[in-house]
Amino acid sequence: MEIRGEVSASVRGGGGAPPPVNNDFAAMHEVVLRRCRKLLEQGGPFPDLVLVDGGKGQLTAAYAALEELGLANLVAVGIAKKEELLYTRDRVDPIALAPNDPALLLIQRIRDEAHRFAVSFHRRARASRDLRSELDQVPGIGPRRRRTLLTTFGSVAGVRRATREELAAVVGPKAADVILAFFASRP
Repeated sequence: MEIRGEVSASVRGGGGAPPPVNNDFAAMHEVVLRRCRKLLEQGGPFPDLVLVDGGKGQLTAAYAALEELGLANLVAVGIAKKEELLYTRDRVDPIALAPNDPALLLIQRIRDEAHRFAVSFHRRARASRDLRSELDQVPGIGPRRRRTLLTTFGSVAGVRRATREELAAVVGPKAADVILAFFASRP
């Protein structure tokens, strides 16, 4: 039996739309669709079991994605966290395994590992995104100078507003000229 874990971020709106809203069902549909489309393009192998983190709604969204790809014959099971109930497509009522049942313990460990992986991934991605700055694109401004500029002026906007004299006092006249020229070339 092959077990694969997939985790996705929430599906977000764009443009002038209202603020982004988490849509677990759309996110589940999207991640299953992308993963299984990739498997189709590669010619398999397909999992023996698709484990879905969530209840009936998430399982339904996962099966909708599988059906779109012609893979509705794959078996998927959803596990609802709070009650630790298992949902299947062919049963109206969820399956309640005993709290110490080895099958339930295995499924919980798989789900918890997927959560740990997703949280670690998102923390790394956020840290990487937060550490990048427009100042990284300024020639001659490395990590040390960038940190000094951001500490002194508080933000990239503060660096943009700084005068040549203020910048020169922090990074020297040549670097100050480069910074001013860089921001002058950008709207």
